[in-house]
Amino acid sequence: MNYEAVLAGLPDAVIAVDASLRIVFWNSAAEVLTERSARRAEGRYLKEVFPPDASVVRRLGETVSTGESRSEPEGFVDRGESRRVPVSLVTAPLFARDGSVEGAVAVLRDLSRIRQLEAEVRRGETLAAAGRMAVGLAHEVRNPLGAIRGAVQLLKRELGTDSRWSEYTDVLLTEVDRVNRIIEMLLDLARPVQLRLVPLNLHQLLERVATLHEEACRERRIGLVRSYDPSLPPILGDEDRLVQVFHNLLRNAFDAMPSGGRLTLTTRVSLNPLFGKMDLGAGQRNMVEAKVADEGGGIPAAARARIFDPFFTTKDKGLGLGLAICHRILEEHRGAIQVDSAEGRGTVVTCFLPIAKMTP
Repeated sequence: MNYEAVLAGLPDAVIAVDASLRIVFWNSAAEVLTERSARRAEGRYLKEVFPPDASVVRRLGETVSTGESRSEPEGFVDRGESRRVPVSLVTAPLFARDGSVEGAVAVLRDLSRIRQLEAEVRRGETLAAAGRMAVGLAHEVRNPLGAIRGAVQLLKRELGTDSRWSEYTDVLLTEVDRVNRIIEMLLDLARPVQLRLVPLNLHQLLERVATLHEEACRERRIGLVRSYDPSLPPILGDEDRLVQVFHNLLRNAFDAMPSGGRLTLTTRVSLNPLFGKMDLGAGQRNMVEAKVADEGGGIPAAARARIFDPFFTTKDKGLGLGLAICHRILEEHRGAIQVDSAEGRGTVVTCFLPIAKMTP
């Protein structure tokens, strides 16, 4: 058996060094993790490839000098452009026939997918808690709101349309209706979503949403760019619910570009294994990606971890429920939503949706 081929095919990054910490092996997973090819890494000293204080350099050095394994449950590997990837690290010595240490090997596991899945679970728990709260809130608030609305309507009728008080009664009715809408949106987080799943043409669905926003595009000098995969398979989804998702995402993109810009809609078959959801006995499933990218100011770093929280918003106006509801709808579709943003560089929201299984 070709053991080097076995190591090369492992999903975890494997890096081997000799006694002088010169790299002698660098598998394909290490290429993906570090974004550095084996040709550029092998034959070079470890400190020429990684920062001298990097944990992989330190732990491999300790293993070579002591002949003992080292491990770190969580560390980082630096990529270009100041990007860091969370990894777990285990090192082991490589012994010569005479028992001396002739090198060491490190196995690094990319933890970023696990962290994303953990974040998805936390978001789901947060939304579920908000939904349970909404059920109780709706019962306690709706009854007095109904009484207030009825009393204001009677007062308005008694005062007459020409009364100088009519302006105030109109404000009261408007605000009562607004509170009712907030409660309805909160209940959307609590109610079981009854989906009518059918095969859908995603491009037709996106065009339907784009048509609704044509006038807003003209008014705000926003150019709508389409980058569709012509071979995209049908998705399995509830058309009305997905229209609601993309309507919210386009509206957010418009709000992020008050001075105009480009809004890009992109579709493709997903290559991201994180969101190929697992079915028991069925393995990974491919997904379809739909991206909504704007050229706005981006989301501040401190806000990114909270963008799916109910009532959290970076806008001057807004309830902060739009993305939370989008998250809930896509979860019910057994899909996912991911937001990538940097201040001054715009925002990309990616929706992952299941591919419809076409019967022959």
